[in-house]
Amino acid sequence: MERIELKDFEDKYLDTVIDILMDAYQDIPEYGEANRKQAKRYIKWLKKHSTFFKILFYEDEPAAFIVGDGNWIDIEGKHVGEIHELSVKKKFWGKGLGDLLLNKVLEHFKELGLKKSGLWVGEKNKRAIDFYKKHGFQETGIKYYGWVRMEKNL
Repeated sequence: MERIELKDFEDKYLDTVIDILMDAYQDIPEYGEANRKQAKRYIKWLKKHSTFFKILFYEDEPAAFIVGDGNWIDIEGKHVGEIHELSVKKKFWGKGLGDLLLNKVLEHFKELGLKKSGLWVGEKNKRAIDFYKKHGFQETGIKYYGWVRMEKNL
């Protein structure tokens, strides 16, 4: 049986998280970060805008991470659980790790009493759009510079 462990983000995992991020977006670089320096800046922003930042280790190897913010105010001024990032290293795709992380962050939002979760996904990232639809997210019709807004009632 495979061994999965979730750990809270700490600064010592910064390079690990950057590695996961860079790997996850290798096929769609327009939605990832251009280089490690920009990725570092993005991860630091994520840390400041999160109430849930977990790294998933699969058989002791860093495989994925998720960042959610239970204090987010969306573009309509509503308090939502915002998923800022969900990244899985390509070699771990199809193992259910994204499902596990998504369910954990949605559980966190429900525990905070939130009624809705939202996220932005790259409009060309069909794999991610289909993944979120499978989990009950729907496109809202709002688009912003190549990004699509998706939401789910909790």
